[in-house]
Amino acid sequence: MFWGNIAFSQVLTGYDRADHDQVGKSVAVASDPPLINEVKKPAKEETKAKNSLDSTFSKEAKNEPVDLQADNLTHDDQNQMIEASGNVMLVQAGRILRADKITYDLSKDTVVASGHVVLNEENGDIHYAEEVQFNDQLKTGFVKGLKTFLIDGSRFTAKDGARNNGVETVMTDASYTPCEECKEDPDRAPVWAIRASKVTHDSEDHEVSYNNAWFELWGVPVAYTPYFTHPDGTIKQQSGFLTPSAGYKSELGAFVSTSYYWAIAPDKDATIGVTAMTEEVPLGTAEYRQRWGNASVELAGSGTYSTRTRDELGVNVKQEEELRGHLFGEGLWDINEKWRTGVNLELASDDQYLRQYDLSSEDILENEIYAERFSGRNYTVARALAFQDLRVRDTPVDQPDVVPEILTSFVGEPGSVPVLGGRWQVDGSFLGLRREGDDQDLNRLGGKVSWQRRFVSDLGLVTSVDGNIRGELYNVRDRDRATPGSGLDKQTTETRVFPQAHIQSSYPVARGFKKFQAVVEPIVSLTAAPNIDISEDIPNEDSQDVQIDASNLFEANRFPGLDRVEDRSRVTYGLRTGVYGYEGSHADIFVGQSYRLDEDDNPFPEGSGLNNQESDVVGQLSGRYKESYNLNYRFQLASETLAAQRHEVDASATWERFHVNSRYLFAKGLAGTDIDESREQIQGSASYNVTKAWRVGGGATQDLGSNSGLRTAYGTIDYQGQCVSLGLTGQRNLTDDSSGDSDTEIVFRIGLKNLGEFEASGLRVDSSEE
Repeated sequence: MFWGNIAFSQVLTGYDRADHDQVGKSVAVASDPPLINEVKKPAKEETKAKNSLDSTFSKEAKNEPVDLQADNLTHDDQNQMIEASGNVMLVQAGRILRADKITYDLSKDTVVASGHVVLNEENGDIHYAEEVQFNDQLKTGFVKGLKTFLIDGSRFTAKDGARNNGVETVMTDASYTPCEECKEDPDRAPVWAIRASKVTHDSEDHEVSYNNAWFELWGVPVAYTPYFTHPDGTIKQQSGFLTPSAGYKSELGAFVSTSYYWAIAPDKDATIGVTAMTEEVPLGTAEYRQRWGNASVELAGSGTYSTRTRDELGVNVKQEEELRGHLFGEGLWDINEKWRTGVNLELASDDQYLRQYDLSSEDILENEIYAERFSGRNYTVARALAFQDLRVRDTPVDQPDVVPEILTSFVGEPGSVPVLGGRWQVDGSFLGLRREGDDQDLNRLGGKVSWQRRFVSDLGLVTSVDGNIRGELYNVRDRDRATPGSGLDKQTTETRVFPQAHIQSSYPVARGFKKFQAVVEPIVSLTAAPNIDISEDIPNEDSQDVQIDASNLFEANRFPGLDRVEDRSRVTYGLRTGVYGYEGSHADIFVGQSYRLDEDDNPFPEGSGLNNQESDVVGQLSGRYKESYNLNYRFQLASETLAAQRHEVDASATWERFHVNSRYLFAKGLAGTDIDESREQIQGSASYNVTKAWRVGGGATQDLGSNSGLRTAYGTIDYQGQCVSLGLTGQRNLTDDSSGDSDTEIVFRIGLKNLGEFEASGLRVDSSEE
């Protein structure tokens, strides 16, 4: 609204300060030269008007610069009226007011602007009115025939309105819509609008309220409420109820949920909600957030008293009701420019709760407290971690607590090593693992010193050299291997020192063509290390999941952790080639393999692709054609038979309105790990833009392994308009009921620009603006 944005008293008082030579022309009260327009009235009458206004308004004048232009300016002594007419324009503080006529009644202290009244706000909003009237030093007023266009495309209209005490604006027969006007028919009803007999805007409470409000679709009233309120958009937070949701979920029954947002202070807020269900007791939710200058904290939790399903001898049995819930939290404190500390909290009452209520799909919850230090190239972190395994399995796995883990790294500047050149690096670590009862515990202290240098010859040969020596000290208690009758002590201390040298060279050759560039790059590396005895007394806690692929084939150590080392020497070789279009398209392929110079004492497990003297052949084929086609294929083939060990395919294509996406995975099992069985799965999705606004789509996941079957399937219908969005999604999950994943859900969404998103199923509410 534009009540009081232009101080008319300043304009008239400013006229008194104008140069007398400009009387009879336009008046400009500003530092810039006045704008000149010829007028018909004589200067004598203009000066008389000025003198009459001097004593009246000089006390009320402010220091805001004001420009006034008008074809005519007259003064009526008898009726105490001052009138500016003919292309009247006032400019103040970035706002521009235009009207056919502006009249000031001295006796009633009333200013009236009439005839094609237009106000351009500094932020881009534009207001139109038939007539505007101000009085009481512009604190109160009246507007007739208001029509407003906001910068975001929203529109607001009112038959008339009143401004009270400079704070409250009351409008009658008013309407609001964020929908743009139809270009072919501007008078056509918008897609949706809110129409009310009375609308009140309180600029102090920053709130807009509606009385007797109707929600209209294409001009047809479809919903009524006697009272409705929402923030006016000028503040970032406002207490109030969020959009409710209602629907049906096969595991919960019919439900309705609502939440209340509490704006405690600018730096803190909270959300409290409840969901009532026909098949379970109500679910309560809460969230709290607070931010300081150098710290922040977020907490979210829920609770209920409900049942869950347990697998007993292959039969899913529903348990008795019990208290269930979850608590998630995150805190961060930036102590100074180098140090920061934080905490992450994730707790759940049982392994099904989060999935049953659609709160999270995480399989393992991680709780962490940490401290970090950053200094140039150097980094140090110390942390303690505890895990909660939510995977449903016959034999639960005792996840160890990490108390503590310390990692530190110091990196020298390039060229900082005398004589040799290159740079140095020193790494250190400490790991403590604690398990409950008599299960295995471990302490590990490690250190590594390394040197790296890169050479580029005049012929284009690129060579990198890496030499390092590392050592670890282990203390193991309650060893898993110390079973009754084994003769092994429950506690042992082991040490290991391991030097290694790694040299890698590549020779990229490129040739340019008219539309693309072709590149061929052979790569070879030599890794040299001594033969060390692989002690079974050193447990393998962090190097179990070993998988060779194109990304780690040339790494010096292809174990993911420190508990295992790749001893002895080997040669690794590969070839990368491709064509790269200048417009962004490309196609490239990589194939590589490694060869151990000694076939004895291979440290890698069966299925890793590295357990033979010749590693499996790995490669990657990737390509992209403009913005339409994408392909990424990664493979692993047995070294002797070239039998498939792993295939991963990601592909997508777009043909104008039609888009498809697919993903395929086949992987052999890895001995000694949780994934000791082969896996095969395919996912696919497709969407079609029926029009610019309407889209349909669907997708499915199919398990092709030993326990084959459809896992998930969904379908969607979406409408995305300028001011409204609609969405209908149906989804079916087909997994083990004991995991809390098997269910059917139908979600219907209605998104209204600037009002939020109404969701007819699910437990979330999205109130963000489109």
